[in-house]
Amino acid sequence: MTARAEFFIEGRDLLPAPYHYTASGLANVFLLNGVIERATDYGPMVHVENINALHHAIGLHIVEQPAPMDGAEFRFLRKQLQLSQAELGTYMGVTDQTIANYEKGKSGKDGIGPADAYMRALYLLRILPEQTRVDAIKSMIDVPVQNARPKLPQAPRQKIVGRWREGGRGKIAA
Repeated sequence: MTARAEFFIEGRDLLPAPYHYTASGLANVFLLNGVIERATDYGPMVHVENINALHHAIGLHIVEQPAPMDGAEFRFLRKQLQLSQAELGTYMGVTDQTIANYEKGKSGKDGIGPADAYMRALYLLRILPEQTRVDAIKSMIDVPVQNARPKLPQAPRQKIVGRWREGGRGKIAA
């Protein structure tokens, strides 16, 4: 994720400064609210509200971006799917070393190549509720791609991400 991605919980006050969320393994994820940091005897403790929904929002951000995903994004999606490199390699018909190379950015001049589309589809199939899979994916596939990937329709999106939304400080409606 080369561009900064900001996420917030709808209807909440913004933090004085965005929280750099590095626990995702992605370098450019910032939270605008939904984070509580407390001092403890052992150092600061951070609580992120509804972290599973946040991770789904991050995953959808990756899947819906037009640019090819990078190795860190590929690894994030694999971990969200709770697959080992070997398990994912078996699904894709490649070795675990190939998956490791994708994640390290050592996969050659074509980057991740066809594995990019495969990972996006696998992620969507795994996170979408069963009753909405066909309609949601069909609506995304039926839209011609012109330097943009279609967004997941709002109804299934809300079931997945809860109240977490993507946007920047300039894009948040009050």
